[in-house]
Formats: sequence, C-alpha cells, structure tokens
Amino acid sequence: MRIAVAMSGGVDSAVAAALLARDGHEVVGVTLQLADLSADGLGVSRCCAPIDVEMARAVAGRLGIPHHVLDMTGPFREGVLDPFVASYLAGETPLPCALCNARVKFGELLRVMPQFGAQALATGHYARIAGAEDAPALLRGCSPAKDQSYFLFGLKRDQLANVR
Repeated sequence: MRIAVAMSGGVDSAVAAALLARDGHEVVGVTLQLADLSADGLGVSRCCAPIDVEMARAVAGRLGIPHHVLDMTGPFREGVLDPFVASYLAGETPLPCALCNARVKFGELLRVMPQFGAQALATGHYARIAGAEDAPALLRGCSPAKDQSYFLFGLKRDQLANVR
C-alpha cells in the first residue's frame, strides 16, 4: 500500500515512516509549511519552524523515500490563526493545535494525498484507531505519557478511516 506520512521533522513521524517502509509499504513523506516563519521574528524553537522542514527532508533522504513540502500558509492562517485570534479577543480559551489537526494537517493532507498516489495517511501521533473502516473510533494511545488522542478529537470518521 502507498502511504503518505505527515513528517513534522520530529522523531515520532520519522519512526512511523521508517516502520512503514520496513513493513513493505511504499512511503512518501509530506511536510506542511504552515507559516513563513523566517520573517516573523519569533525565532525557530517552536512548532513548524523552517528547521523542521529541513529535518523532515533529511530523514526522508536517509530513508530513501520521496519527500514533498506543501505550502499551507493560506489554509493555516484562515483555519487556525484567524479563529485563534478571534477566540482570544472574545475572551475564550482557544485550542489552536486541535483546530490545526482537524482543519489543516489532516483535512488538507487527506485532500491532497491522492495526488501522491497514496491510499492512506500516517502520522507520528500516539493514538489508536479501532473499529470497522466505515465506523472508525479514536482511542487513547497505549502509553498515557505519550497519548495525543486529545488533539485529534476534531477529526471526522471519514478522516479517521484513511489514517493509519
């Protein structure tokens, strides 16, 4: 099976890609560029920094898999940053990572993965998906210390059905 792996530049997505390749899947790495962080003056020690794209590219090269960087700055601003600011200004406590996962990371990756010939999407998130393909359920990860199912609660069942 050809599987697109969302590669963040971190260890977890790198290991997911390596394990899938080891198990005989045809793996293609995809990294999202979510913002033009080189010009914002906020530094590079945070999520989605330019160094993360370079790390993902290096890991893909080491694994011998193709790697693509997708410019998602527009969808990220419209689907995550603008709602975050509006929510914050309204006195609410926004949760931008959950919005980003549902709307941009998974929403956009699942939308574009067919252009890479992928039948499924994998990530380095520590969560489990169980149940039938037409009615998948999101479960907590096996390790409470690593569980990230909380950030994936916004995914719809049709999205979960395509995630490995």
